[in-house]
Amino acid sequence: MTFSMDDLTWGLMMMVVGMGVVFALLLALMLVLMLIGRLDRPRLEAPAAAPEPAEPAAEDAASEAGSGAPEVRILADGLDENQVAAITVAVMTHAQNRRRQAAPETRAYAPGSQLFASRWLTVGRGTQNSPSSRR
Repeated sequence: MTFSMDDLTWGLMMMVVGMGVVFALLLALMLVLMLIGRLDRPRLEAPAAAPEPAEPAAEDAASEAGSGAPEVRILADGLDENQVAAITVAVMTHAQNRRRQAAPETRAYAPGSQLFASRWLTVGRGTQNSPSSRR
């Protein structure tokens, strides 16, 4: 079987066309996804100007007197203060449970109670539990 220069040229041309089509489709897909990403962004509205208090001197006098606790306003997207407080409690509870995750009451089995362990684990435990000595 002999190969001519025409066969090699045809093969190289098909490779270039095939790879060109693949990369052109990848480029087109990237552009379509970038366009969808731009169209899907939420529109940013201009913030409304906050109304100024009618009597700023009265607020300053009340805060200087220390009669009440300062008002803390949490700005979250569509959440009121009760929802923010509930989320805070849930996050703190989750963090406490994660700290106790290795505690004995959360273990599925007691350490050393399994009869079979892998050879890697057995060798690793053996090297941890026996003192090393240099020869």
